[in-house]
Amino acid sequence: MRILVADDDVVLTRLLQQRLHDRGFEVQIAHDALQAWQTVRREPPDLILLDIKMPGGTGLAVLRRLKNNQAVRGVPVIVITAAEEQSLLQQILALQPHALLRKPVKLTDLDFEISRLLAKRELAGSAPQNSPKGSG
Repeated sequence: MRILVADDDVVLTRLLQQRLHDRGFEVQIAHDALQAWQTVRREPPDLILLDIKMPGGTGLAVLRRLKNNQAVRGVPVIVITAAEEQSLLQQILALQPHALLRKPVKLTDLDFEISRLLAKRELAGSAPQNSPKGSG
């Protein structure tokens, strides 16, 4: 399964990339909003970890595009943000991400949300049950 980590914090993306790789996931990295959207359009991931405040546009714009694009609308999104502005948080919640985690993110909370969302997606039949990637 493929997870896109879209965040401009290089240290955090490296940490998440290693943690997810160790759990058996293929990880794609995007350090700005434009790169995140291009990655999703080119090869939709099974799950997206999305920062909101990034260069090249905002994660909020990426989230809007995801919700408005039929081809990728079903991809689960976990928003990870340090934003504290109530108006911004309300805009995020209005777009109904699958989960919202605050920075600094607790890795146990992130692991839980990833497992929950991918299990839910598999149960719904949105993801292949026996993916050839990563097997033997």
